[in-house]
Amino acid sequence: MKDSEKEQIKIRAAYLNGLALIFFGIGGFGPAFAAFNTYEWPKMVMGLVWFWAGGMSSWELHRCAQRYLAKLDAEADPQRN
Repeated sequence: MKDSEKEQIKIRAAYLNGLALIFFGIGGFGPAFAAFNTYEWPKMVMGLVWFWAGGMSSWELHRCAQRYLAKLDAEADPQRN
């Protein structure tokens, strides 16, 4: 694997991790804090749902980034596959 391909994998993984942070921050924390600020039970439950959804989508993007980075290890050590 060429150095440029390795760098592309690293950049793609960094981009996905950045998206994961955004999904968790805006998609998880933002609606949850806004809903908890109302002190109304139905809105607080919906805030927890948004927090969970933002967290899970963030986690999945992070796992996708880890799979991209695993390509670097697989290329360096073919026995790991």
